Amino acid sequence: MKLSSTSAFVAALVAGVNGASIPRGHGSVPITFIGAANAQFTQDFPTDGTGVGISNPLSISHIASSTDGVTCSFEGIDHSHTVVSGQETVDVGPPQTQVFGVCNRDSERRNRHEVLITFVGAANAQFSQSFPLDGAETRITNPLSISHIESSTPGVSCTFNGIDHSVTTVSGVQTVDVGPPQTQTSGSCHRI
Repeated sequence: MKLSSTSAFVAALVAGVNGASIPRGHGSVPITFIGAANAQFTQDFPTDGTGVGISNPLSISHIASSTDGVTCSFEGIDHSHTVVSGQETVDVGPPQTQVFGVCNRDSERRNRHEVLITFVGAANAQFSQSFPLDGAETRITNPLSISHIESSTPGVSCTFNGIDHSVTTVSGVQTVDVGPPQTQTSGSCHRI
């Protein structure tokens, strides 16, 4: 009996999330974590940059947000790093239990001097990650082999290092090919 009432509660939460376009009261955003066979759960995250632990052990394949103006970053148990920005569903690669998440309103992220970069692999598989604009080297833990790196931020230049020694620079609003395609291991960004 308890299981069915819990299932109904989770279903109600997920149904409520589908139409949301602004964060819920008290500055939080609902995020849906989706596993195999469409098993899923939803958890609220504050939008002030406070980190929150995730205790559900479900192995996650996709993370979905239905809220514009918020960017969230999630860490997996096997060191995945997944960024969800605005209303989108992002693949987790490889699928794994998520252990930690942090969300910020996009205006706060810009005020903290960060840039969001998108890494694109084969068959349009992709992930996004934020990088500080102070030139600090930032580790990239997603193992996806990358063919293209995209920036949609003018006035910023970033350099990325691949596992097979590629060096790729993206300046301003630009998509640059990685040659040859390979996993990216680190990157640094600064204003130009």
